[in-house]
Amino acid sequence: MSTRKLIVASLICGLLIVMAGTIKLLQTANDSGRTIGLFRLGTSVEVGGVDVTVDDVNVTADRTLVNVTMRGTTVGSMVDGWSMLANGDITPPLDSTNCTTDDGAEPRTTTCVLEFVVAVGTPTVLFARDDERAQWLGK
Repeated sequence: MSTRKLIVASLICGLLIVMAGTIKLLQTANDSGRTIGLFRLGTSVEVGGVDVTVDDVNVTADRTLVNVTMRGTTVGSMVDGWSMLANGDITPPLDSTNCTTDDGAEPRTTTCVLEFVVAVGTPTVLFARDDERAQWLGK
C-alpha cells in the first residue's frame, strides 16, 4: 500500500472519530434526565414519587443495618428496590425488621431497618423505582 493511501485512510479515520465525538457530545448536552448523585446520610430524595431517606448505616460483626424512611401515597414493600454496593458486589437486602407504618397520616410514612451482608469498607446504599435511582454513601 502506498504512503498516500495510508495518509488518506488515517485522515478519514480521524474525521470519523471527530464526528462520533461530536454526536455523543450533542446527545449528552440534550439529555434532560435526572442526574444520579451520591447523597449523605439523612438527605431526603424523591425517587419514583416517593420521598426516601437513608437515616443511618450501622455495620456490625454479622450484618449491615440500614435505617430508611419512605414517605408517599404508595410506598409498597420496604425491601423492593433497595440494594447495597459493598465488598465489590451489589447485594439485595437479606431481611427487614422493625418496620413501622403511620397509616393514619397522608402521605404515608414507613420506617424500617434493612439487613444486608457485612460490609467491608464504606457501603453505598441504592434505591431504584420507576426508572429513577438514588444512592447514599454510608459511614
